[in-house]
Amino acid sequence: MPEVGSTEDRILNAALRLIGRRGVKRLGMQEVSEAAGVSRGTLYRYFPSKDLLLVGAAAYDEQKFDQGLAAALAAVQDPGDRIRALVDFAFDYIRMHPARSLFESEPGFVLSYLLEHLPSLRSALLEQLGDAFDAVPAVASGEMSREQLADVIVRLFASSWIIPESDDRTLVQSINSFLLTPPL
Repeated sequence: MPEVGSTEDRILNAALRLIGRRGVKRLGMQEVSEAAGVSRGTLYRYFPSKDLLLVGAAAYDEQKFDQGLAAALAAVQDPGDRIRALVDFAFDYIRMHPARSLFESEPGFVLSYLLEHLPSLRSALLEQLGDAFDAVPAVASGEMSREQLADVIVRLFASSWIIPESDDRTLVQSINSFLLTPPL
């Protein structure tokens, strides 16, 4: 991942902001260079084409999510609290994402992106939260495997990109309740 504040970091952050505002189809390299505060030559040195810029922005976004999740989980040891930290972080990340509104203008692009990147999110969840998933009643009882739980969580995240919740805090509380409350 580029160093925070580096030229590459500025370019990728500018690209994500502009993708959210203008969409992928209308994104222009000149516009990205201006928003990043770099010359077109510098932009093209890092990203020789718009397609490569989009690939770089997607990888950068995925890395930011993985690193942010790792940081959110670093200080939390209790398995239930780790699950809550995951849900809080993930939905805050989605809620604050500069390209969240992109689904309204370019749903095909967003669906392609989600289909391509959700498997790695599933893997990251299993890697970073494996044992904590055992605290979820459905996993603890054997009704669901860790892999199945990670798949359900990823599908919830994807649906929140597509169908924004009017009250994000209630959604987070509902998901935490669903994941952590034992059945009656």
